[in-house]
Amino acid sequence: MAEIVGAFAASHTPLFLLRHDAPAEDVREEVFSSYRRMASEIVARGAEAMVLLGNDHLHAFSMDRYPALAIGAGPRFGPVKTEPFLPADVYEGAEGLASHLARGLLANGFDPLVCRELALDHSFISPLALMGDTSLPIVPVLQNTVAPPLPPAARSYDLGVSLRRLLEEYADLERVAVVATGAPSHWIGTPELGDIDEAWDREVIDMLCRADAKGLSTWPQAKIDAGGNGGNEIRTWISAAAISGDTEANLWTYRIEPLWFLGVTVIEWPIGPAL
Repeated sequence: MAEIVGAFAASHTPLFLLRHDAPAEDVREEVFSSYRRMASEIVARGAEAMVLLGNDHLHAFSMDRYPALAIGAGPRFGPVKTEPFLPADVYEGAEGLASHLARGLLANGFDPLVCRELALDHSFISPLALMGDTSLPIVPVLQNTVAPPLPPAARSYDLGVSLRRLLEEYADLERVAVVATGAPSHWIGTPELGDIDEAWDREVIDMLCRADAKGLSTWPQAKIDAGGNGGNEIRTWISAAAISGDTEANLWTYRIEPLWFLGVTVIEWPIGPAL
């Protein structure tokens, strides 16, 4: 059975790459060192694969065909061609683990789209680039945070509970890490682009640090939307929290950076008993 050796959440943005050096040096050092620390912790704890919880910004999927849930189950993953600024690195896939998760989720009432070929956008590539090369195979798990109607946030909590059980049932690896990317408040392609709602961010982070992802998962769509269309990515954080056992999260970094249009956040959850 696989042990979960770490559960983390980290912001993503294409501006990590497009404006890599734009913020002040102290901002860059605080943010980038948190991503390197996350990678170091995952490697030091002996993880043999990473499950990455993220989304797609209409690159791999479209408004005409957007699944509520998808799993990358291919042998390798490269960047989407529609974001040419992404590094050309190719990441090995953990095919066996991905297939196990897909079968188990189907048995547990979820209906994931299983993607044998899947190109990844900045949701996955930008945090991986900041983490550096861990040489670990990955399983991308994509939730719909873009194309209405969106699944309720409670569905993300249930997904995390199911993923925890399935990961612990997997016999072919001993240790696995989980990284959720996305969030907090931000606006994509709207007049509010560049706005940051610190109060909304702090409320989300506070609930996670109080071990109340369950409460966060009950937020109605209107309250989630108050954090911007990009704020819908808190679904991935909710899933990671549920995987951890909904423990009290530790906030590593929350740095508001207007040049990145984001309150950059990195969080770790201790691993508690399964829910």
